[in-house]
Amino acid sequence: MAMELPKQVFLALAAVGWADGSLQRTEAAGLLRAAKECGVGESELAEIEKATKAKVALADVPLGETTPWQKVLAYALASWLAQLDGITSTDESEILAKLGDALALDKPLRVRAAAAANDIACLPEGGRPERYDFVKLVARLRERLPQLGG
Repeated sequence: MAMELPKQVFLALAAVGWADGSLQRTEAAGLLRAAKECGVGESELAEIEKATKAKVALADVPLGETTPWQKVLAYALASWLAQLDGITSTDESEILAKLGDALALDKPLRVRAAAAANDIACLPEGGRPERYDFVKLVARLRERLPQLGG
């Protein structure tokens, strides 16, 4: 399934959420919903939920083997999560850069992934985590990056 992402990706996303010093309730809710919609199982969801309550560092998350498609989807989700509270802080921008480096994504892919996430966030009520349309995000990424085969 094109939306499946490993648990480690969501732990890395939690680290992005913590970059500004706190993980807001809306960010935690959005992260957990994204994990469910991306195929994370119940036992692994508990680990992700823990990471929304106690700070996790990106350096402590082994990203493991991910496909190019999963890397771009992970970065798009991170971009969405970073701006979910309405502001992307300097710390969040820095950790997004570190995540992009850890995922070995070049700058143009990062820009396109972030733009796709923003496109979906700008849809009616798309800025609310409970309304964000992950299926549309996948479709938008496929449109923008067909070469990745997602």
